[in-house]
Order: sequence, then structure tokens, then C-alpha cells
Amino acid sequence: MATVTILTSGCSFTHAPDSWANHLNKRYRVLNVAQGGGGNEMNMRNFVQTWCEYNPDVSILQLTGTNRFELIVDKAIQQQDGDHEQAVITKEDYTWIKSSGDINWWKDRDIAISNAIDNYIKHCHSDTLQLVRLLSGIVTLQRLCGKNFKIFCWKEIFSNKMIEMIKSKKELAIWYGLIDWTRFWFHDKTKGLCEWGIDNGFTGNLEEDRINKPPKGYIEGDFGKQMIGHPSAECHEAFAEQVVEQWIKHRHA
Repeated sequence: MATVTILTSGCSFTHAPDSWANHLNKRYRVLNVAQGGGGNEMNMRNFVQTWCEYNPDVSILQLTGTNRFELIVDKAIQQQDGDHEQAVITKEDYTWIKSSGDINWWKDRDIAISNAIDNYIKHCHSDTLQLVRLLSGIVTLQRLCGKNFKIFCWKEIFSNKMIEMIKSKKELAIWYGLIDWTRFWFHDKTKGLCEWGIDNGFTGNLEEDRINKPPKGYIEGDFGKQMIGHPSAECHEAFAEQVVEQWIKHRHA
């Protein structure tokens, strides 16, 4: 089992030091190309590049929020103190700009780029665009990677409201219909790692709980408990052992 090579990608839920992917690294060869704050488009691209180079035994993609996007500008922007989780990735002569789920971090950074991003969000950025990229990317990866491939969401993404919107738009409905949902963990498509953790008695990282005193790692509402922040280290470890490893062992029995 120690020779099994696992490719993983996602946002900070997969990139963090105590993440499920890094827990697997104790027993397997893990190629973890996750990016903290990265959006689905970036995570999928990193995934494809690494898959083509290393041809791993199994591959796992963690999906993040659909509101995250990225832009690439032909200008080197130096990262500054306080930048959110590598929101600015400077290469030799160009820069990746990640939304990181926060669309206001670039204010006062570069007036020309700030205005351009504002205009992009105002006139071009939309739920439909983000979902076309997400759904088509999922289908492409499923066809590329074959059966040794799994996907899961960081938290609920495909809510009933979103599914209704997808089915109301022909382009989205076509891509949605091409997805093989058996490749997903949590087949009902309404849950992710956060919901799995709550259902199994785990909480969010207590250090991120700014709501409860003392911190509990979750809030309770009309729809039950909801995790606050990132899953706890214990949740990541249990997910790695009870879900991911069991699937790997089954695939390589």
C-alpha cells in the first residue's frame, strides 16, 4: 500500500498542514497540489497538469466555493504583508490574482488592476459563468481520470436552489446531465466535508470560532448544526481513515 501514489487538489481544506491529504501522506505517496484560497478553476488546472506528468494510481479533487475566480495579468505585482493566503502569486513577468472568496482584498493595491477587476465583476462575472466552468471541468476530469477518481465538496455546493437554476439553463443542464455522480463522495450531492463532519460528531477548528464563547466549532439554526470555519484536525483524520483510505484499499485490494 505504501507504493500507491495519490493526487490531491483543492483549497485550504486540502492544503492545510493538518488536512486529510497531509494525513494520508504518512502512509502513501501524496502529490498534493492544493492551493489555499484557490478556486475550482485553478485547482482543476493544477490537477490536470500533475495528473498528466505523474499518472497517479488514484486521484481526488476537493471542490470549493463557486464564487471564487482567478485572473492573470501581464504584470509582476509584489506580494505585500497582509495579503490573504497567497492571493497574489507573482511569476517572472505576470501575476495570478485569486479571489480567495474575498472580492475586496485588492483595493488600494494597483488602481488600474483594481478598476479592471471591479469592471470584470460588475459586467462579466456571474453564477452562470462560474457554473459552466465548474460543471464542464468535472465532466472533463471524470473522462480523463477514469474509475480511480473521486470528488467531494468542501461543504454543500449543489443546493436544491442551485440545481433548480442549473436545470433552468440549457447549457448548464447539458453539462450537469453528463456528470457521473457515483464518482462523488456523499452521493446525495447536498453535503460536503463540513456536513459529513457534523453528522459524525466533529466540529470546526475551535480557533476559528469567533461566534460562541466558549467556542464550539458550530452554530445551530433552522437546518441543524453548521460547521464554523475549517474542519478540526480530528475531522480531517477521521475523513482520511474512514472514507478516503477505505476507498483506496478497495480499489487496490
